[in-house]
Amino acid sequence: MASQKERQEWRKIRRKAPKVPDITCPAIDDVINRLEAIECGKRRFTNKVFKVLVNKLERLRTANDQLRESGLYWHHACKDLIEKFYSTKKPPRKKKKLFRLW
Repeated sequence: MASQKERQEWRKIRRKAPKVPDITCPAIDDVINRLEAIECGKRRFTNKVFKVLVNKLERLRTANDQLRESGLYWHHACKDLIEKFYSTKKPPRKKKKLFRLW
């Protein structure tokens, strides 16, 4: 069971996290299908089709950038958290006093 401090730390990290984009595979599949249709001659490569494909690819570029930012954020957040909880300096040991008998 997580302690109160751990839950608070987790909430703080999640609150600052960038949003993760929706799944991009369907958009990639759509671009491929449109290009295949053009290549097979089922569709013509018009200016309108060109703009649609460019817009879709630009949205994919944005989603890719968001994924990269999210990955970097979580990498650094986890690294900082591990350093915070596990790399804290331990207080120096006290030297034992030796008693002299003479």
